[in-house]
Amino acid sequence: MCDVALELGSNWSESRARQKKYWCTNCQKKDNDNRMYVNGKHISRNHPLYKLGRYKTFNDAAFAGTYKLDSIKEGYVYVITNKAWPEWVKIGMAIDAEDRLNGYQTSSPMRDFVLEHSVASNDRRMSEKEAHTRALPLSLDSKGEWFKLSVEQAITILDNLNEHGYTRATKEANPIPKEDNLQGSLF
Repeated sequence: MCDVALELGSNWSESRARQKKYWCTNCQKKDNDNRMYVNGKHISRNHPLYKLGRYKTFNDAAFAGTYKLDSIKEGYVYVITNKAWPEWVKIGMAIDAEDRLNGYQTSSPMRDFVLEHSVASNDRRMSEKEAHTRALPLSLDSKGEWFKLSVEQAITILDNLNEHGYTRATKEANPIPKEDNLQGSLF
């Protein structure tokens, strides 16, 4: 590709010699930068979803540059559990908590993850950070977003998030009929 003399072991490798690719190391690097990789694997230019770059998943490639999930602030902070780890809860965030749960289920042959609780947030990242900060001193142990604490403690943490000046959307409890609300009628 360029006019440099190829020297085996110096600027040219044995594997490229066997493949009859007569490119120096610098040209190989330039060619690699003009390819698509998904999860570290090269994707052929003939692939219907081919898009130049490096991606973790095809889904990332499909939405790269056109739909930035990171730019969406709203979403949910959630608590997920799995009976395989009975004393552990995951406190995370997502645009859609149910969709995130479905993502976990695909990696579990038993489909045994449970969405215990979720709260809507105007800034899911900040709310998740606050939830982690509150969960850390209460947990007996932690590993990333997984905390060794009770489901009740995790739910209480989520229900008491500050929301940084925003109003969090919560589901309204069933109203008590006026005739049953004696205390309310006294005030």
